[in-house]
Amino acid sequence: MIQKIINKNTLLGILSIILFACTNSSEQTQTSSEDHWRFVSMPDFLNVDTDYPQQGWEDALSFVLEAVKKENPEFLTVAGDIVMGHWHGEKEKPDIEGIKHYADRYYTAWKARMDAHGLQYYTSIGDHEIGDNPWNYSNALENVEAYKKEFREHMGMPLNGPEHMKGTAFYWKHKNVLFVSVDVFEVGNSDQGKIKADVSGKQLEWFENVLEQNQDVEHVIVLGHTPVLGPVRKWSSSGLMLTAGRNSMFWKTMAKYKVVLYICGEVHTMTCTERDGVQQIAHGGLFGYNPRVNYLVVDVYPDKLELTLKELDILPSGEKLWQAGTNRPLENIDIAPEVREKGYSIVGKLTVDTSTSHRKFENAKGYFLKKHETSNLWGLPVFHKNYKPLPRIGIND
Repeated sequence: MIQKIINKNTLLGILSIILFACTNSSEQTQTSSEDHWRFVSMPDFLNVDTDYPQQGWEDALSFVLEAVKKENPEFLTVAGDIVMGHWHGEKEKPDIEGIKHYADRYYTAWKARMDAHGLQYYTSIGDHEIGDNPWNYSNALENVEAYKKEFREHMGMPLNGPEHMKGTAFYWKHKNVLFVSVDVFEVGNSDQGKIKADVSGKQLEWFENVLEQNQDVEHVIVLGHTPVLGPVRKWSSSGLMLTAGRNSMFWKTMAKYKVVLYICGEVHTMTCTERDGVQQIAHGGLFGYNPRVNYLVVDVYPDKLELTLKELDILPSGEKLWQAGTNRPLENIDIAPEVREKGYSIVGKLTVDTSTSHRKFENAKGYFLKKHETSNLWGLPVFHKNYKPLPRIGIND
């Protein structure tokens, strides 16, 4: 009888241990899953004025946005140039009248497309949101102010930036990450006229204060439209770069506060450069001009970021699609059946280990390899008489 009781008690003890182990394992798995999340970056989407739906384009754009949606991101970031934005030069609706008219039309369409695909988004301001460079005409500053007003009112970004840049410079915190989006288009003389590409003065002061006051996060990611480090690959781009580059106070401030990523656009192709512990990723595509587009997937963990660049071949064709102004893309965008079946190709991978004070950049492949981190290559659009595609870089190149 005593033996049976012991056996019974022993069995109950074993079952309790097993149940505890399974429950504990389940809780650990759940915690691990909650600690991991992701977002997608796709600068310069679309860098063209489109209606929604846009005839000749919408099927291809739906394929792209559904691919992004399948990544299951918490949100999409677009580091500037969501429209073409040449809205101030129309004779029938000049300057501020044209800016307001086309902003109502094209920002509304852009947002409707994102809403239709169920994508939350954060958009930085690019040069095309302020009329495109150069800004060397007489009333450029008045128009830039009007352009920024329309961006602020239509895109609805957080209004927590410096006083003169509410809604164009801003920050937000998501789980364990601080995101800061800067407005690199400041008033000042440059080779582009009355606007300079920089983060200085009151904006720089604000930027440093945001970083100083939010040191409780595990990662800091900054978005801005123009690259800081160079040279970088360019494709159908004017190649705007931030004034002073690595020597700028903006870059030095990012290094000081251990920003992990600086994500930018402008150049419509990919170059990944690390300096001072900050990884710059210049990327994005240009629909209607170039034959390849891309996006970046960022997997976020408490002690690391895993970065994956993906690229897609597209087929621009036809006559020119009407835009306000003379810069016009081709009217059709297609995706070949075999490309649809295959989907996006992985062309770059990197792990950023932030678990110690000495940041490690590991397992680099494709575009993240050191041998690809700078380039002077400059490509032209498919309809240019001297068109030649930029060389491909694959995951094993």
